[in-house]
Amino acid sequence: MVTNNKGLYVITGATDAMGRVISRRLAAQGRAVVMACYNVEKSHKFAQELQAETGNPDITTLHLDLGSFASVKNFVKELRSLGRPVKTLINNASYISHHSEKSPDGYEKLVQVNFLSTVLLSQLTQELMEEGGSIIFTTSLTRNLVSLPYEFPAVNNFMPIAAFAQSKLALTLFSIYMSTVLRSRHINVNCVDAGIINLSMARVNRWFEKFDILITRRDKTEVGARTMMRAIESNDTGFLFKGQDRQIKISQLLKNREVFAKLCTDTMRVMKKHLE
Repeated sequence: MVTNNKGLYVITGATDAMGRVISRRLAAQGRAVVMACYNVEKSHKFAQELQAETGNPDITTLHLDLGSFASVKNFVKELRSLGRPVKTLINNASYISHHSEKSPDGYEKLVQVNFLSTVLLSQLTQELMEEGGSIIFTTSLTRNLVSLPYEFPAVNNFMPIAAFAQSKLALTLFSIYMSTVLRSRHINVNCVDAGIINLSMARVNRWFEKFDILITRRDKTEVGARTMMRAIESNDTGFLFKGQDRQIKISQLLKNREVFAKLCTDTMRVMKKHLE
């Protein structure tokens, strides 16, 4: 671990798919990278690989289990102990399950990983951010296929693809709230629609497998990584970054303000229990 005041680039899901590409690019640019990963052994091995490959010694690995609020809070505690400001938090990790799973905190694990714990991580990490820092959420094009049910973040009649898509839609909409709140602190909040879906997480049923294959045949991992790098370098806030150098205001996607208000209220009610 290198001790200096260079701002940290924290990335979740750093060892798989697009996360590997982004981590490699940041390391090659000489950025201070913190890989927040569930599999510590795998992340340590990848960190050593990046250090040897790029000559950048400033790469740290910390354990993070987004299925647990306690793990999120412990991660931020360890991040704080590094004594360095956070420049960018890249919420890259995604999770999908074939069946319903309850987290230790009593929520559908898929929703907790993709939405609730990701929001908690962002809320806690923003306190460590330098002015001009940024928070980036990775969303999914599947969000266009669903609407948010009244009971969300609770889930009734669990269906993997629907729950995944709803969690990504909720994350996209909640970024509007965060970008508004954090604007006064000059912290940017944006979303990235990489246009890809990780094969390792997405093969849940026949329809989605066919959909996934069509996407990955076009080899969009590099395109998605370029889109993410654009978001990392941007000074904009409240935008959804897409491929082909496109970006749109996320507020344009807001169709139901009542649902949005309820989402923000219910989410912050959960957050407040863990932010104190």
